[in-house]
Amino acid sequence: MSVPQEAELKNLITSAGVFIKGHFIFANGNHATVKLEMGNLWQDEVALARVLALLAHEMMAVSPNVILGVPTGGQNLAMAVQERHLPRIPFAKLERVPDGKKQDFRFVTPEDRDLAISAKVVAIGEDVVTSYSSIAGVARLLDPDSQALHSFTVWRRGTVSPEYRMGTTDHYLIEELLPSFPPESCPVCHPKSS
Repeated sequence: MSVPQEAELKNLITSAGVFIKGHFIFANGNHATVKLEMGNLWQDEVALARVLALLAHEMMAVSPNVILGVPTGGQNLAMAVQERHLPRIPFAKLERVPDGKKQDFRFVTPEDRDLAISAKVVAIGEDVVTSYSSIAGVARLLDPDSQALHSFTVWRRGTVSPEYRMGTTDHYLIEELLPSFPPESCPVCHPKSS
């Protein structure tokens, strides 16, 4: 995507009210004063339609045999892409493992598992990536040695951690790092006196 297109898309997504200010703690332990709430995107049909069309365009470029999504935000987006733009490509559903870590997933049915495992090219949808741990959680269910794994994300907000690299190729609509802090440097937990 060209820089002007990315800027236009960023403005469109931002106008949908996805930036939330507060104090947030991510799965990797880092803190932030702003987060992206992509759930708000569903309230703006113009922004949502543009995002879904762009994700579909990116996915079609790799010709996936199956589409998956990181539960729940990424899965909702990936399902909408599949339903609206790529209905001939099957969808395999995932769910979080009860009482597991945030990155622990499983297939909903044996048929979902068989569909995903038998695919040569897999598209994995996600709404926001901070460290890439959620994509790695999905990739652990697959076989990067025999499958081409592609992740498709609306916004990369953080630096991908090397330990989460699992043989996937990344595709981002927007790559803009947003500040996050180790707990000891968090401006909310440790405000500087003026």
